[in-house]
Amino acid sequence: MEIGIAKMNQQLVELEKTLGRSTLNQIKEPFIVESGIELYLKRDDLLHPVISGNKWRKLKYILNHALSCGTHTIISMGGAYSNHLHALAYTGKILGINTVGMIRGERPKDLNATLKDLQDWGMQLSFVSRSEYRQLREYKQFDSLPKLKKGEYWLPEGGATALALQGVAELVDEIDSDYDCLCVPCGTATTLAGLIYAVPQNKQVLGFSALKGA
Repeated sequence: MEIGIAKMNQQLVELEKTLGRSTLNQIKEPFIVESGIELYLKRDDLLHPVISGNKWRKLKYILNHALSCGTHTIISMGGAYSNHLHALAYTGKILGINTVGMIRGERPKDLNATLKDLQDWGMQLSFVSRSEYRQLREYKQFDSLPKLKKGEYWLPEGGATALALQGVAELVDEIDSDYDCLCVPCGTATTLAGLIYAVPQNKQVLGFSALKGA
C-alpha cells in the first residue's frame, strides 16, 4: 500500500525537531517478573504536552498532505473531550492553519477545559446533533465533505485516514528490542491498523477498545 508523499514540509520538519524522545521503558513489577513476561512501555506521552502519542504520529503526514494542497483550513470532528481535536487545534495554531471542529452534541452552558483550549487556540467550534455527527462519519476522503470550499480540507474522526498509518508505522521502526506482541488501546482503531501495517508477519498485535460500551 502506497501512502504519504516523499518531501516533508519544512514547517513540520521544524516542529518535529521540538518534540521530545519517546523512550522504551521496562516495567519491572514483581508479579510481571515472576510470570516470566518481559513488559515494555513505549512512552509516546513524552513527545509533547499536547500533541503527544499517537496524535502527532497520525497528524504528521496528514498535515504534510494538507499543506502540499495549499490548505488554509482543516475541518474535523470529535466529542467534547476529543484529544484529536485538541491536538489539531494546537498544531493548527503553530502552523498558521485555521481549524474548525464539528463537536458532537449541544453546546454546553460552560465549556470544559478541552473546549476552552480549542477556542483559545483559534478553532471555530460548531456543535452538531448526534444524527448529524453520524452522517459526518460517511465522509472518508479529504475532499469528500459536501460544500467544501477551495483551500478547505476535511479530516475524518480521529484522523482515521490511510495517511495516518505512515506516522504510526514510525513507532514500530523505533522499537529496537525484540518483541512478540504489541498491545494498544483503540478508539477509531487507526493506530491499531497502522501497527498491523508496520509489524513483521511473525508478530502479534492486540487492540483493546477504549470506547464506552464497545
